[in-house]
Amino acid sequence: MSDSDDVSPERAVMIRLRARLAVVERAAWFGFQHAMRTQPAETEAYIASERARCAEGFAGPKWSRDLTSAERAMLGAEVDAGLAQLVADAKEDGPV
Repeated sequence: MSDSDDVSPERAVMIRLRARLAVVERAAWFGFQHAMRTQPAETEAYIASERARCAEGFAGPKWSRDLTSAERAMLGAEVDAGLAQLVADAKEDGPV
């Protein structure tokens, strides 16, 4: 694929969705950092609880019914890793 000044309508949809996701991610990060600064223990406990809830949810057939068991397992592992990394990143950034 070569660079061009034109963006196909299909790619434009994908790029707009990626931009929306980036905006939501940055806004969520701001809120999470604030929570970690003001209530670190409570925030970590909440994330630990969500990790457990997600592990249980993605292990069973009720969440993401459109996915196979293997796909749900992969999604669950990715969500778990992402939540763990979120806490690690917040701790690394430390107080401002």
